[in-house]
Amino acid sequence: MNRSVALVGCGVRAGRCALVGVFALLLSAGSASAVEVITLRSGQVGGLPGVAGQADDTVRFLNGANPPGGPVSLSPFTAADFAGAAGGPAATVVNAHPAWTPGISDPLARWINWKADLTVAPDGSVSGTGYGSPGSALYAVPFVVTTPGGALTATLALELAVDDAHGDWFVAGPNPDGLYVNGVSTGFQGGNYASPTLHFQNITVNTGLNYLYFYQRDLGVLVSGLIFSATITVPTPGAAALLGLGGLVAVRRRRR
Repeated sequence: MNRSVALVGCGVRAGRCALVGVFALLLSAGSASAVEVITLRSGQVGGLPGVAGQADDTVRFLNGANPPGGPVSLSPFTAADFAGAAGGPAATVVNAHPAWTPGISDPLARWINWKADLTVAPDGSVSGTGYGSPGSALYAVPFVVTTPGGALTATLALELAVDDAHGDWFVAGPNPDGLYVNGVSTGFQGGNYASPTLHFQNITVNTGLNYLYFYQRDLGVLVSGLIFSATITVPTPGAAALLGLGGLVAVRRRRR
């Protein structure tokens, strides 16, 4: 997503100089006010990219609700479902299946799943593909916002790939959306395993602990998995107020 700002230079009329003044005010707001940037990515172990079979540092899933080829729930998700995911066991790093995109533009992100196709023998030897076992999953990803102000509007930039779908939308199930923030649907549906999907939108976060939830829906009963990288940008309340003031000044100048 590209954003551009056009600068109108001062001319003979004072109105043009007023526009330049507003632009300078906006630049001042952007440069003088700090923003909080939070990066979340799948498949991290000890703060580094993990290998198949290792437990993810932060991502958890709703245990016992991982049916191959079926939905996580036969009814719309409840607060208990989201709480169960947040308090569930750790997701597992898995190998990328040959049909999947091997990665996304974030080189540190790794594929994860609720369970890897690996078996550990009594002698310690490991066998299996390391691919994600078939099954749907509701994943919870915690993050902390330190910016004060309570409820805040933030920007989410997300890149992901998923096997088989992000939400029940493909089969008109009870939970068509694939992305939730603090248990509230963002309305985002889509995604596939062969190529990354990019998604950008404004979200509401709170000062303190928050959660992103990903609903990975299995359909093919062969393998399943999710890979993602998310950047959440939280502006300070003062920056938003100053930008609003700049817009008000512009309106008043136009009305003269």
